[in-house]
Amino acid sequence: MKVKPHRPYTGEYENGQPAPNLLVYLLWLLVHKLVTIVEQLMQSLRQPFFSKRIRIKAHQYAEHQQQQQLPSPVSKLSKVPKHLVVLLGPEPPLYRQLAQFIFWSLAAEIEYVSFYDHNGTIKRNCEEVKRCVREAPVEGKDRIVWLERSGGGGGAEADNSPRQPVGSGRTVVVGFLAPEDGKQGLVSLSRSIGESVRRRDLYAADVSIELLDSRLQAALGAVPDPDLALYFGDVCSTYGLLPWQIRLTEFLPLGTRLRDSTEREFVRCLHRYAKCEQRLGT
Repeated sequence: MKVKPHRPYTGEYENGQPAPNLLVYLLWLLVHKLVTIVEQLMQSLRQPFFSKRIRIKAHQYAEHQQQQQLPSPVSKLSKVPKHLVVLLGPEPPLYRQLAQFIFWSLAAEIEYVSFYDHNGTIKRNCEEVKRCVREAPVEGKDRIVWLERSGGGGGAEADNSPRQPVGSGRTVVVGFLAPEDGKQGLVSLSRSIGESVRRRDLYAADVSIELLDSRLQAALGAVPDPDLALYFGDVCSTYGLLPWQIRLTEFLPLGTRLRDSTEREFVRCLHRYAKCEQRLGT
């Protein structure tokens, strides 16, 4: 048997191809390990934020069978909005996604949530939102109260499905707003007050900010002024939303599109709102 003479290592195989560099191989293993650690960390951060939970199926719950958890109140928050408004701009409403805001608000102990778009589409099709709520496999739907208005005023009444809860416990009152509830409603109220003063049913000296506040709240079902309004996209516009009642409202962005809104972004906005300080002056 013929033995080949020993040749020094030159970094190449006998066929002339370069041999793998040990340092590069070790660096590749290190990068792979770091990427794996980062992916595991990101998966752990995607878990829900809250200790108590309300169960709901995933985003496309009509098509999937797995369930996810919705948030319940964050004990570390110093405050939560009493009245939340979800404000839509030019994009069309997605009723199933809007229904999730009701569940999130219920879990976060927000007492009032309203939906507004400048075309009045959501208000005209409010039954679509109610249908999505009825079809969602969520616990505690009996604590959702639909705000019904008749004759330009009235209070909150429970729709037949779901019914208003009889026992104790927090509820969320859901309302639908349109441009006629804003500027047009303010004009109608001003005319009504003017007619009352002309008929001497009301004295001019009695007309005050407190009177306007009480009349406007009565027309909207005794719902308090919005504390927080969530909008989508880069443009912050009120689109004619309740010009009188939003003088102290915080406007915060929630993603670029309604379809991309998530529980995490909703919680982030609640944390930002809790840190807001209002200085009204003297």
